[in-house]
Amino acid sequence: MHEFSTAVGIVNAVKRAASTHNATRVTAIRLQIGHLSMLNHDQLIFGIEIASKGTILEGAEISIDTLAIKAVCKKCGTAIVIEEHKSIYDILATLVCPKCDSKDVEIIQGRECVIKDIKAVVGSD
Repeated sequence: MHEFSTAVGIVNAVKRAASTHNATRVTAIRLQIGHLSMLNHDQLIFGIEIASKGTILEGAEISIDTLAIKAVCKKCGTAIVIEEHKSIYDILATLVCPKCDSKDVEIIQGRECVIKDIKAVVGSD
């Protein structure tokens, strides 16, 4: 369950960012997660909720935007976007350029786990 270690990393990063800006409470966190990250969103949210207990993040709203898989053909330069919700293994096994049928395709988006936005209360109560 790599979701919990990822959740702890997210909580620690948000706490550092909040501290840098003298935040007294974090109210919302928005993440961007790539389809290829293999992170279960429900487990990740649960892990963040557990790891944030007793911190300024406790009770923060957590939202996740799923990023589509984007690739580029190294042979002809064609951009490829895969938004299908197939198995990751099926996607990777069948990834070919729709223009030239090359299998020399580089994935350029889809593995991310990014803290996109943090909303916080700054200053004294």
